[in-house]
Amino acid sequence: MDNLETRDLLSKRLYLELQLFKSDTLRQTKEDIYNTSYKIEVFVNAYEALLESVENMNDQTVCKLIHWDGGILEFLYQEWLTKQDCIFDELKAYIAGELENMTQSGQMACGKEKTEDGTRADKIAQSK
Repeated sequence: MDNLETRDLLSKRLYLELQLFKSDTLRQTKEDIYNTSYKIEVFVNAYEALLESVENMNDQTVCKLIHWDGGILEFLYQEWLTKQDCIFDELKAYIAGELENMTQSGQMACGKEKTEDGTRADKIAQSK
């Protein structure tokens, strides 16, 4: 088997793993699917990342992955869970910055509705 064939074989294995995961997931209840949405996202992203890197992998790595005893995507997902995820911190920092920009630019108004005379209080706030 040449290099191109082994890389193709690895790509097909990864595709089958993802399809089996999707099939198993779709047999779950809506609530269970919702509860595993993060796992779904990680599986799909790991699959895409692996496909992009298959061409650049050395032959030994490709061979080891083809013969890996277990699910490659499941293994990567379990390992990912042990890593510190900084995306939430990045999102919080982004939101804080955007809120600051919004308040400084005057895009956020509070307290009064914009009316012709500018005196009427917010109807939604009064109805609560």
